[in-house]
Amino acid sequence: METESDKRLDRLFAAARASLTESSALEDYFETRLMARIRERRSVQHPWYALAWRMLPAYAGIMAIIVVCSITFYPAHSADMFAALTGSVEDTVAISYLAGE
Repeated sequence: METESDKRLDRLFAAARASLTESSALEDYFETRLMARIRERRSVQHPWYALAWRMLPAYAGIMAIIVVCSITFYPAHSADMFAALTGSVEDTVAISYLAGE
């Protein structure tokens, strides 16, 4: 059962098939236009903070290495006050410093 709208739609499709569109002008230099558009989209400058977000995993990895190395290679500090004052210093220099000489 065809309605009037179906008939109009069929006539519209038949008219569209009958009309020939000239597309040779659109085909000319298609590759050139396409490559120019791709080049234009690639040349858009990204903000500096976009790179910072991309580098975040690398920063986290470097920080993890620094923390592990600092814990591994440096022993825990002594709670002794005199040891803190004389660390890597000759005894005579430490005694003269504490004596006020």
